Amino acid sequence: MKGQGFCCLAAACCWLANAAIGGAFEPAVATPSSDAAVATVNGKPLAYAQVSSDIDAKLEPMQHKYAVQLQQLRLGNERARSGLIENQIEDVIDQRVLALEATARKSSTAALLQAVKARVISDDQVHAFYESQQAQIGQPFADVAAQIKQYLEKEAAAEARDNYVHSLRKKYKAVVTWEPLREEIEARGPQRGPNDAAITIVEFSDFQCPFCGRLEPVLRDLLKEYPTQVRLLFRNMPLAAVHPNAQKAAEAGVCADNQGKFWVMHDLLYAEQNSLSADALKEKAKRLSLDSAAFDDCLDSGHGGVAVKTDLDAGEHLGIISTPASFLNGRFVGGALPLFQWRALVDDELARIARKGSP
Repeated sequence: MKGQGFCCLAAACCWLANAAIGGAFEPAVATPSSDAAVATVNGKPLAYAQVSSDIDAKLEPMQHKYAVQLQQLRLGNERARSGLIENQIEDVIDQRVLALEATARKSSTAALLQAVKARVISDDQVHAFYESQQAQIGQPFADVAAQIKQYLEKEAAAEARDNYVHSLRKKYKAVVTWEPLREEIEARGPQRGPNDAAITIVEFSDFQCPFCGRLEPVLRDLLKEYPTQVRLLFRNMPLAAVHPNAQKAAEAGVCADNQGKFWVMHDLLYAEQNSLSADALKEKAKRLSLDSAAFDDCLDSGHGGVAVKTDLDAGEHLGIISTPASFLNGRFVGGALPLFQWRALVDDELARIARKGSP
């Protein structure tokens, strides 16, 4: 997907990533045998077995932490490499189809792009965007209206350019045959869309994350545009270290799911991201006409934490360090992409499926 990619933050990170890809680390310090003397006290030997239990107890969480970090680096490196290749292929294709069209029109690529007109952003659209993102924005409309309009105009310009270039790709029969990185993702969690959809999006999300809140209406609109071709599976990834209410909000989703009302709770949690305390979650359950006693008991007991932990473990295994993180038929999509970029991804995937003859 154009515009995606990750990079190592320091030379040491790159070295670690390469080491992780090459294989497991060999420990620099050999572990002594259990009867080996590691010290003497008053002339008496201290066997390693006498200290090993305490060492193992401290080593285990440290080893786990390092294993998780190495997994993140390895997968980040693979995704960055795949994204770089994909972006470069698409950039060259864009340049070539623009050059062909410029030659045909006896013009220049710059002139072609300059002539592309973006859709006009109306006041109603500015208001609609504010209403959909009010919980994340957290400021009065009058204070942010100009910034919202500027943001929407910039997005509209990018969308118009992409649409124009994609029309040229069709005209000049440009097809990307290179296969992007696909990862094996377990298709589980609350679902929107049909079971037989050609495209499955698995979203790892955090109910307190503002970028996840920004993505939510985009995915809802995407499902409306592709009602039979796309299904969405939701998985919890509460980043409790930065979002203190995210864990309980995730559990609230599980408790609502127990009563068959996950998605109405999901929508309300994102619409009201600024009120995710335990009391606020219980109040939302009442408003949604859930069985309050059962919901409150589920939330207070931490019963939903088991399902949340399953998702967290899966996200950890996938090296996810930020949200939202999504996988479209196994293709990693990081961040809150705008609708037109999701649309391009779906169209590309549908075209690939059509060429192969099956999902």
